Amino acid sequence: MRHTNPWLLGAILAALLGVAIWYSVAAWQETPSMPLYRNVILAGAAILMLVSGCGLLALMFYSRRRGYDEPARSDRTPQE
Repeated sequence: MRHTNPWLLGAILAALLGVAIWYSVAAWQETPSMPLYRNVILAGAAILMLVSGCGLLALMFYSRRRGYDEPARSDRTPQE
């Protein structure tokens, strides 16, 4: 992989992206439109997913800053 031309790799990835976009638009135009209540449910689910993802990320950063992710240490001296 080290000797692969980066322009060739970029061209292949751009072509794959173009095919994926073309297929997605074609499939989107073929399907009938959804009723309003389904769009509302879909938007609510997307918002809840975004909020929960941001919340979990915030908890991860909070935990790291407070030192909860550090390895356990003991100040006790070993007994003989």
